[in-house]
Amino acid sequence: MTDITLRRIVATVISMLLIFQIGSLVSSLFGMAWGAVSAVVVAGVSFLSARIAKAGGKTSAWFLLPTVLFTILPLSFTVWKTVTKDATWFDRAIGFGPFIIGFVAPVILLLAVLYELRKRTR
Repeated sequence: MTDITLRRIVATVISMLLIFQIGSLVSSLFGMAWGAVSAVVVAGVSFLSARIAKAGGKTSAWFLLPTVLFTILPLSFTVWKTVTKDATWFDRAIGFGPFIIGFVAPVILLLAVLYELRKRTR
């Protein structure tokens, strides 16, 4: 596979992780219908930002906007929910672990790979 194909695959996986996380967050808060609506909104914003980034050239940061926005939102909500819960630090760590392992770490690793692939194709 070429670097461009790998970059597109990584970008698709990041988008899928963001759509899933925001959809599940909103779904747990407001119900299944709002979760589906939020997933469509996240997908639309991600697609629009990718189109703007493509039109802006290789130096455009529009691709990172939905990633940062939709990563900070669930991260801050999960931290707030975990910290305000009346529990021990160990229970908080156990509650926060799946979010870190299943969402934050993969997004950070994929962004690092995407950054390196972008440097190679320039």
